[in-house]
Amino acid sequence: MNQSPRPKIVAGMPAYNEGKYVGSLILQAKQYVDKVIVVDDGSVDHTSEVADLAGATVIRHSENKGYGSAIRSILAEAKTQNADILVIFDADSQHDPDEIPSLVKAISEGFDVVIGSREIRRNKIAPYRRLGQRVLSRLTYIASREKLSDTESGFRAYSRKAIATLDLKEEGMSISSEIVSEASAKGLKVTEVPISVTYTRDSSTLNPIRHGFGVMNRIIVMISERRPLLFFGMLGAVLLVLGIATSAAVIWSYYFGSNVLMIGTTLVSVLFITSGLLTLFTGMILNVLLKRMSDRS
Repeated sequence: MNQSPRPKIVAGMPAYNEGKYVGSLILQAKQYVDKVIVVDDGSVDHTSEVADLAGATVIRHSENKGYGSAIRSILAEAKTQNADILVIFDADSQHDPDEIPSLVKAISEGFDVVIGSREIRRNKIAPYRRLGQRVLSRLTYIASREKLSDTESGFRAYSRKAIATLDLKEEGMSISSEIVSEASAKGLKVTEVPISVTYTRDSSTLNPIRHGFGVMNRIIVMISERRPLLFFGMLGAVLLVLGIATSAAVIWSYYFGSNVLMIGTTLVSVLFITSGLLTLFTGMILNVLLKRMSDRS
Protein backbone atom coordinates (compact mmCIF):
# COMPACT_ATOMS: atom_id res chain seq x y z
CA MET A 1 0.00 0.00 0.00
CA ASN A 2 1.54 3.30 -1.13
CA GLN A 3 1.77 6.04 1.44
CA SER A 4 1.22 9.64 0.39
CA PRO A 5 4.53 11.50 0.00
CA ARG A 6 5.68 13.66 2.88
CA PRO A 7 4.77 17.33 2.26
CA LYS A 8 7.58 19.75 1.56
CA ILE A 9 7.66 22.19 4.47
CA VAL A 10 9.42 25.53 4.15
CA ALA A 11 9.97 28.10 6.89
CA GLY A 12 10.32 31.82 6.22
CA MET A 13 11.60 34.67 8.35
CA PRO A 14 11.42 38.39 7.59
CA ALA A 15 14.51 39.92 9.20
CA TYR A 16 15.79 43.43 9.79
CA ASN A 17 19.01 43.73 11.81
CA GLU A 18 18.46 40.35 13.49
CA GLY A 19 22.01 38.97 13.27
CA LYS A 20 21.86 38.34 17.02
CA TYR A 21 19.07 35.76 16.78
CA VAL A 22 18.61 34.61 13.19
CA GLY A 23 21.29 31.89 13.17
CA SER A 24 20.01 29.96 16.16
CA LEU A 25 16.40 30.28 14.98
CA ILE A 26 17.32 28.81 11.58
CA LEU A 27 19.04 25.84 13.22
CA GLN A 28 16.02 25.24 15.46
CA ALA A 29 13.58 25.50 12.55
CA LYS A 30 15.57 23.04 10.42
CA GLN A 31 14.53 20.26 12.81
CA TYR A 32 10.98 20.56 11.47
CA VAL A 33 11.24 21.92 7.93
CA ASP A 34 13.01 21.07 4.69
CA LYS A 35 14.24 24.55 3.91
CA VAL A 36 14.46 27.97 5.56
CA ILE A 37 14.06 31.26 3.68
CA VAL A 38 15.33 34.47 5.24
CA VAL A 39 14.42 37.81 3.69
CA ASP A 40 16.95 40.38 4.86
CA ASP A 41 14.99 43.59 4.52
CA GLY A 42 17.87 46.02 4.12
CA SER A 43 19.74 45.17 7.35
CA VAL A 44 22.93 47.05 8.17
CA ASP A 45 24.29 44.32 10.46
CA HIS A 46 25.42 40.76 9.65
CA THR A 47 21.93 39.25 9.27
CA SER A 48 22.52 37.97 5.73
CA GLU A 49 25.94 36.50 6.49
CA VAL A 50 24.75 34.70 9.63
CA ALA A 51 21.65 33.36 7.85
CA ASP A 52 23.75 32.08 4.96
CA LEU A 53 26.22 30.34 7.29
CA ALA A 54 23.30 28.71 9.14
CA GLY A 55 22.12 27.18 5.85
CA ALA A 56 19.18 29.38 4.89
CA THR A 57 18.21 30.61 1.44
CA VAL A 58 18.80 34.35 1.75
CA ILE A 59 16.92 36.99 -0.22
CA ARG A 60 18.31 40.45 0.38
CA HIS A 61 16.41 43.69 -0.18
CA SER A 62 18.78 46.51 -1.06
CA GLU A 63 16.83 48.83 1.26
CA ASN A 64 14.32 48.50 4.08
CA LYS A 65 11.04 48.09 2.20
CA GLY A 66 8.86 47.06 5.14
CA TYR A 67 7.44 43.95 6.78
CA GLY A 68 4.78 43.44 4.12
CA SER A 69 7.33 43.47 1.32
CA ALA A 70 9.37 40.86 3.16
CA ILE A 71 6.32 38.61 3.59
CA ARG A 72 5.49 38.93 -0.09
CA SER A 73 9.06 37.96 -1.01
CA ILE A 74 8.83 34.88 1.22
CA LEU A 75 5.54 33.81 -0.36
CA ALA A 76 6.98 34.27 -3.87
CA GLU A 77 10.07 32.22 -3.02
CA ALA A 78 7.95 29.49 -1.38
CA LYS A 79 5.94 29.27 -4.60
CA THR A 80 9.18 29.01 -6.62
CA GLN A 81 10.41 26.24 -4.32
CA ASN A 82 7.12 24.37 -4.75
CA ALA A 83 6.38 24.28 -1.03
CA ASP A 84 3.38 22.31 0.24
CA ILE A 85 3.37 24.11 3.58
CA LEU A 86 4.94 27.46 4.46
CA VAL A 87 5.51 28.53 8.07
CA ILE A 88 6.45 32.17 8.73
CA PHE A 89 7.71 33.45 12.07
CA ASP A 90 9.61 36.49 13.30
CA ALA A 91 13.40 36.59 13.45
CA ASP A 92 13.59 38.51 16.76
CA SER A 93 13.22 35.39 18.96
CA GLN A 94 9.70 36.17 20.20
CA HIS A 95 8.37 32.99 18.51
CA ASP A 96 9.42 29.47 19.43
CA PRO A 97 10.36 27.28 16.41
CA ASP A 98 9.53 24.20 18.51
CA GLU A 99 5.86 25.15 18.01
CA ILE A 100 6.09 24.80 14.21
CA PRO A 101 4.57 21.26 14.29
CA SER A 102 1.31 22.50 15.83
CA LEU A 103 0.77 24.94 12.95
CA VAL A 104 1.77 22.32 10.37
CA LYS A 105 -0.69 19.87 11.95
CA ALA A 106 -3.57 22.33 11.44
CA ILE A 107 -2.63 22.70 7.76
CA SER A 108 -2.54 18.91 7.37
CA GLU A 109 -6.06 18.81 8.82
CA GLY A 110 -7.37 20.87 5.91
CA PHE A 111 -6.92 24.52 6.85
CA ASP A 112 -5.26 26.98 4.47
CA VAL A 113 -4.15 29.76 6.82
CA VAL A 114 -3.22 29.00 10.43
CA ILE A 115 -2.50 31.87 12.81
CA GLY A 116 -0.57 31.37 16.02
CA SER A 117 -2.68 33.19 18.60
CA ARG A 118 -1.03 34.81 21.62
CA GLU A 119 -4.46 35.33 23.16
CA ILE A 120 -5.64 31.70 23.36
CA ARG A 121 -2.84 30.77 25.77
CA ARG A 122 -3.19 34.05 27.67
CA ASN A 123 0.48 34.95 27.37
CA LYS A 124 1.89 37.65 29.59
CA ILE A 125 1.56 40.65 27.29
CA ALA A 126 1.86 44.32 28.18
CA PRO A 127 -1.60 45.92 28.57
CA TYR A 128 -1.00 48.43 25.77
CA ARG A 129 -0.05 45.59 23.39
CA ARG A 130 -3.12 43.55 24.32
CA LEU A 131 -5.42 46.56 23.87
CA GLY A 132 -3.90 47.31 20.48
CA GLN A 133 -4.22 43.69 19.38
CA ARG A 134 -7.90 43.62 20.33
CA VAL A 135 -8.71 46.87 18.53
CA LEU A 136 -6.95 45.74 15.35
CA SER A 137 -8.58 42.28 15.55
CA ARG A 138 -12.03 43.90 15.76
CA LEU A 139 -11.32 46.11 12.77
CA THR A 140 -9.98 43.13 10.81
CA TYR A 141 -13.20 41.28 11.63
CA ILE A 142 -15.18 44.13 10.05
CA ALA A 143 -13.01 43.92 6.92
CA SER A 144 -12.94 40.12 6.65
CA ARG A 145 -15.83 38.73 8.75
CA GLU A 146 -13.32 36.28 10.22
CA LYS A 147 -13.70 36.21 14.01
CA LEU A 148 -10.16 35.69 15.31
CA SER A 149 -8.51 36.49 18.63
CA ASP A 150 -5.13 37.64 17.27
CA THR A 151 -5.07 38.87 13.68
CA GLU A 152 -1.69 40.61 14.06
CA SER A 153 0.39 37.58 15.03
CA GLY A 154 3.39 37.00 12.75
CA PHE A 155 3.60 33.25 13.47
CA ARG A 156 1.55 31.66 10.68
CA ALA A 157 1.34 28.69 8.34
CA TYR A 158 0.00 28.52 4.78
CA SER A 159 -1.14 25.66 2.60
CA ARG A 160 -0.09 25.19 -1.02
CA LYS A 161 -3.47 26.62 -2.04
CA ALA A 162 -2.95 29.74 0.08
CA ILE A 163 0.57 30.25 -1.26
CA ALA A 164 -0.78 30.14 -4.83
CA THR A 165 -3.95 32.15 -4.16
CA LEU A 166 -3.04 35.07 -1.90
CA ASP A 167 -2.59 38.28 -3.89
CA LEU A 168 -1.16 40.83 -1.47
CA LYS A 169 -0.44 44.52 -1.91
CA GLU A 170 0.45 45.95 1.50
CA GLU A 171 4.10 46.78 2.18
CA GLY A 172 3.90 47.51 5.91
CA MET A 173 2.67 45.74 9.05
CA SER A 174 -0.95 45.92 7.89
CA ILE A 175 -0.26 42.93 5.62
CA SER A 176 -1.23 40.72 8.58
CA SER A 177 -4.80 42.00 8.39
CA GLU A 178 -4.74 42.02 4.59
CA ILE A 179 -3.90 38.30 4.60
CA VAL A 180 -6.96 37.54 6.74
CA SER A 181 -9.21 39.68 4.52
CA GLU A 182 -7.78 38.24 1.32
CA ALA A 183 -8.07 34.67 2.61
CA SER A 184 -11.72 35.25 3.52
CA ALA A 185 -12.45 36.82 0.12
CA LYS A 186 -10.81 33.86 -1.68
CA GLY A 187 -12.72 31.26 0.36
CA LEU A 188 -9.64 29.93 2.17
CA LYS A 189 -10.13 28.16 5.50
CA VAL A 190 -8.64 30.11 8.40
CA THR A 191 -8.07 28.95 11.97
CA GLU A 192 -5.95 29.69 15.05
CA VAL A 193 -3.75 27.58 17.32
CA PRO A 194 -2.27 28.68 20.64
CA ILE A 195 1.36 29.78 20.74
CA SER A 196 3.70 31.19 23.35
CA VAL A 197 5.50 34.49 22.91
CA THR A 198 8.58 36.05 24.50
CA TYR A 199 9.16 39.79 24.36
CA THR A 200 12.64 41.18 24.88
CA ARG A 201 13.83 44.76 24.91
CA ASP A 202 14.93 44.48 21.29
CA SER A 203 11.91 42.47 20.07
CA SER A 204 10.62 45.47 18.14
CA THR A 205 12.18 48.69 16.94
CA LEU A 206 8.80 50.23 16.10
CA ASN A 207 7.08 52.89 18.15
CA PRO A 208 3.97 51.00 19.38
CA ILE A 209 1.62 54.00 19.17
CA ARG A 210 2.76 55.06 15.71
CA HIS A 211 2.72 51.44 14.56
CA GLY A 212 -0.79 50.85 15.93
CA PHE A 213 -2.32 53.93 14.36
CA GLY A 214 -0.54 53.24 11.06
CA VAL A 215 -1.95 49.72 10.88
CA MET A 216 -5.39 50.92 11.99
CA ASN A 217 -5.41 53.51 9.21
CA ARG A 218 -4.59 50.87 6.58
CA ILE A 219 -7.26 48.49 7.92
CA ILE A 220 -9.88 51.26 7.70
CA VAL A 221 -8.85 51.77 4.07
CA MET A 222 -9.30 48.00 3.52
CA ILE A 223 -12.78 48.16 5.04
CA SER A 224 -13.73 50.97 2.65
CA GLU A 225 -12.42 48.91 -0.29
CA ARG A 226 -13.79 45.49 0.67
CA ARG A 227 -17.06 46.49 2.38
CA PRO A 228 -17.96 49.90 0.91
CA LEU A 229 -21.65 49.71 1.76
CA LEU A 230 -20.89 49.15 5.44
CA PHE A 231 -18.15 51.79 5.60
CA PHE A 232 -19.89 54.56 3.66
CA GLY A 233 -23.28 53.55 5.06
CA MET A 234 -22.10 54.07 8.64
CA LEU A 235 -20.38 57.33 7.76
CA GLY A 236 -23.45 58.55 5.86
CA ALA A 237 -25.73 57.59 8.77
CA VAL A 238 -23.60 59.58 11.21
CA LEU A 239 -23.74 62.64 8.94
CA LEU A 240 -27.50 62.30 8.54
CA VAL A 241 -28.01 62.05 12.31
CA LEU A 242 -25.91 65.17 12.81
CA GLY A 243 -27.91 66.95 10.10
CA ILE A 244 -31.26 65.98 11.61
CA ALA A 245 -30.09 66.99 15.10
CA THR A 246 -28.96 70.43 13.95
CA SER A 247 -32.19 70.86 11.96
CA ALA A 248 -34.19 70.03 15.08
CA ALA A 249 -32.21 72.63 17.00
CA VAL A 250 -33.02 75.26 14.36
CA ILE A 251 -36.75 74.43 14.39
CA TRP A 252 -36.91 74.38 18.20
CA SER A 253 -35.13 77.73 18.44
CA TYR A 254 -37.38 79.33 15.84
CA TYR A 255 -40.77 78.15 17.16
CA PHE A 256 -40.11 77.91 20.87
CA GLY A 257 -37.30 80.39 21.39
CA SER A 258 -36.31 83.65 19.82
CA ASN A 259 -38.41 83.32 16.63
CA VAL A 260 -35.19 84.10 14.73
CA LEU A 261 -33.91 81.72 12.07
CA MET A 262 -30.30 80.66 12.80
CA ILE A 263 -28.88 80.95 9.29
CA GLY A 264 -25.45 79.52 10.10
CA THR A 265 -26.84 76.45 11.89
CA THR A 266 -29.35 75.93 9.08
CA LEU A 267 -26.56 75.87 6.49
CA VAL A 268 -24.59 73.42 8.63
CA SER A 269 -27.61 71.08 8.89
CA VAL A 270 -28.12 71.22 5.12
CA LEU A 271 -24.43 70.44 4.61
CA PHE A 272 -24.60 67.43 6.97
CA ILE A 273 -27.76 66.02 5.35
CA THR A 274 -26.50 66.52 1.80
CA SER A 275 -23.11 64.97 2.64
CA GLY A 276 -24.82 62.06 4.39
CA LEU A 277 -27.03 61.27 1.41
CA LEU A 278 -24.13 61.55 -1.05
CA THR A 279 -22.01 59.26 1.15
CA LEU A 280 -24.81 56.67 1.33
CA PHE A 281 -25.26 56.71 -2.44
CA THR A 282 -21.47 56.39 -2.89
CA GLY A 283 -21.49 53.26 -0.73
CA MET A 284 -24.36 51.74 -2.72
CA ILE A 285 -22.70 52.43 -6.08
CA LEU A 286 -19.31 51.07 -4.95
CA ASN A 287 -20.97 47.98 -3.50
CA VAL A 288 -22.69 47.23 -6.81
CA LEU A 289 -19.42 47.74 -8.72
CA LEU A 290 -17.55 45.49 -6.27
CA LYS A 291 -20.11 42.70 -6.71
CA ARG A 292 -19.92 42.96 -10.50
CA MET A 293 -16.12 42.78 -10.38
CA SER A 294 -16.21 39.71 -8.10
CA ASP A 295 -18.77 38.01 -10.36
CA ARG A 296 -16.54 38.56 -13.40
CA SER A 297 -13.50 37.18 -11.61
